[in-house]
Amino acid sequence: MNDQGLSTEGVDIFAVDASWPASRQVMGHGYDEVTGDVHVSLWFGSPHFDLQAEHVTVVSASSGNAEAGVVLERALGIYYGLGEESLDGLPASESVTLTTDGNPTTFELWRNSVNRCWVARGRVESTEVVLSGSEIEPGELTLVRVSDLTSFTNPFESLR
Repeated sequence: MNDQGLSTEGVDIFAVDASWPASRQVMGHGYDEVTGDVHVSLWFGSPHFDLQAEHVTVVSASSGNAEAGVVLERALGIYYGLGEESLDGLPASESVTLTTDGNPTTFELWRNSVNRCWVARGRVESTEVVLSGSEIEPGELTLVRVSDLTSFTNPFESLR
């Protein structure tokens, strides 16, 4: 357990490196006692979750965790404005290389041609990572493993 009340056993949590100038927040997390699946969602951007401002979300999920697929579909739906429509009509993904813990890692990348929004998916060892963002190029990001989330704010803390 960490100070956010989350067991991170079985998953590495990835975050944008410490050079990120804006707010760093825990958006959510989950643990399935039956499967042992863990996921953590982090937000980097406006403290008010402004999707029009430069931002990145990073979701780390244990391998095989269905939440990674749900997050990917949700992000693609939001950034492509699909709502409840099928994701079948999306353009093919392209590859982008991000630095994760000092190593190059290839991610699948979907871009929205209308604006600067994008969604990326990759795997770092046994952790599935889904990123989404806007107003920053994904290839400019450096991801690092984090084990201590105390430097992240949690706007939902009062809801517990």
